[in-house]
Amino acid sequence: MRVYAIKKPNRIDTPQFSLNAVFEAIVNAVAHRDYSIYGSKIRLHVFADRLELYSPGAIPNTMTVDSLPERQSARNELLCSLLAKCPMNVDAYGSQRNFIMDKRGEGVPIILTESEHLSGKRPIYRLIDDAELLLTLFAAPSPHGDT
Repeated sequence: MRVYAIKKPNRIDTPQFSLNAVFEAIVNAVAHRDYSIYGSKIRLHVFADRLELYSPGAIPNTMTVDSLPERQSARNELLCSLLAKCPMNVDAYGSQRNFIMDKRGEGVPIILTESEHLSGKRPIYRLIDDAELLLTLFAAPSPHGDT
């Protein structure tokens, strides 16, 4: 991941992606993917202008892509409970939590808010063939105007 730095008069670092948003996205992918789809894997692709995270499975219950920020549903309750008991390294950069998962339904709003604040573009959730959820996070623009 690139980190841009400018001096005004002190150094200001701007990461390519919000680490909190990426952390939340990966935890959500692990906790909420459909493990019954044999041979499927969570995939993370990083490009110069975006990050794409693919998570196997449709959205659970009656949720839709549009309702993700407002609703909460645990597909894998046992796994979510386990992640809620796994302590978080308190020295982890950007960490604002004590456990890997908080189980409060705040992951998607954090992903959307922090990513949009950093890049100026709202992340996009898209359901592919009712079988895989794709999250696209957009990279922060370079303060120098280069790509």
